Amino acid sequence: MEKFQSYEETYRWLLEHLPMYQRIGPPAYKEGLDRIKALCQFLEQPQDRMGFVIHVAGTNGKGSVCHAIASVLQACGYKTGLFTSPHLRDFRERIRINGQCIGPTEVMAGVDRMRQAPGSLEASFFEFTTALAFEHFASHRVDFAVIETGLGGRLDSTNVVKPGLTAITHIDWDHMNLLGNALPLIAAEKAGIIKKGVPVVIGRTQEEDVNRVFENKAHELRCLLTYADRVYRLESTGESLAMGLAEWKVLRLGRAQEQPLQTDLLGHTQGENLAQVLTMVEVLRNAGVELEEPKVREGLLSVVRNTGMQGRWQVLGQNPLRIVDVAHNPEGIQHALEQAATYRKPESWSVVLGVSADKDIDPILHRMPRSARYYFAAPDNPRSLPAEVLAQKANAVGLEGLAYKSVEEAWNQAVNESNPHGLVLALGSFFVVAEIPLVDSTSHG
Repeated sequence: MEKFQSYEETYRWLLEHLPMYQRIGPPAYKEGLDRIKALCQFLEQPQDRMGFVIHVAGTNGKGSVCHAIASVLQACGYKTGLFTSPHLRDFRERIRINGQCIGPTEVMAGVDRMRQAPGSLEASFFEFTTALAFEHFASHRVDFAVIETGLGGRLDSTNVVKPGLTAITHIDWDHMNLLGNALPLIAAEKAGIIKKGVPVVIGRTQEEDVNRVFENKAHELRCLLTYADRVYRLESTGESLAMGLAEWKVLRLGRAQEQPLQTDLLGHTQGENLAQVLTMVEVLRNAGVELEEPKVREGLLSVVRNTGMQGRWQVLGQNPLRIVDVAHNPEGIQHALEQAATYRKPESWSVVLGVSADKDIDPILHRMPRSARYYFAAPDNPRSLPAEVLAQKANAVGLEGLAYKSVEEAWNQAVNESNPHGLVLALGSFFVVAEIPLVDSTSHG
């Protein structure tokens, strides 16, 4: 088997030879851990050689939690690996150490090596990527590896790690065709990352039948379970979109801390994520990890700068206010719309919307304000719902707008037609955000 001659050739091979969920959806989802275990065995078990592992699952917020705790660890002086998915613009974004993406030559060498593994072509794109991340973190001897699950938890290929801490953000409706059509079923899949004797931090107290899933699992495996919202509560005291900063009042066990918390994570949903990170910090300290308070705050102040995180309530410019967000399920989109309403009235919104064809879009469309103007587009991805179909469905429920040939065309048209005091908002998919140029001088991504 000839070696790759370029990074581009390597990535093209990954796309052409391995099923990728982000491109083809459920057919790419392969149940079971046999293939990732075989890859890891071929690579001499890198998952056991990458320091202290923090494993994070959940429906919404897990990406922000992963980036934030990685930033904290990095600010505290630890060499920190961060594995997240999907990527926005470059595959290498998925695998970072102290904010630096894996190098092109390292991707080439890693994929070349894994192609030699028996049965490697039976693996999925995500399984290859997971093994590549583990090998990268192991070879660079990171102190901590923050690992975000791809889909679910129990059968996710990341679930071969031996974590020192697990975390689960709140559970909501997403991927029901694969994870189950009831929240307790979805919760049970996420709870699959909980390990014997390993503390777990749950982001939010939810319905009793969801809580019971986590509590029973923690009891069975004899591990300490902490609900973050019972320890910390954060109240927004304001944010500066121009400066890219938000400020929060921090309450621990109901008592306000003197010093407010500043962060470059924008959006009111980050309060819940930050409370979970602060709780994770306490659990790590109890495990003997040295995390000085000023450094923790420094890490939370600079999450975007430290980790390169993009697409989460990201402000691209002003006049009109231009914001992109990767929200793609009903709850995530609901939060984004509520946040937008705190800045501008819906009648001044221009919304660029694109969705995946395998989504149940009715709950999404029915949340959208009728007074906004819409620009429908299909990202350049086989999974995307055609713009004309989306426009037709949206128009049928009273959302006015036209279909465009590309996301970039829709975005540019929305910006050009918007009032300087209006809001241009892009939602619906990672792939929508990925196709919007980040050329604004006011961008802080």
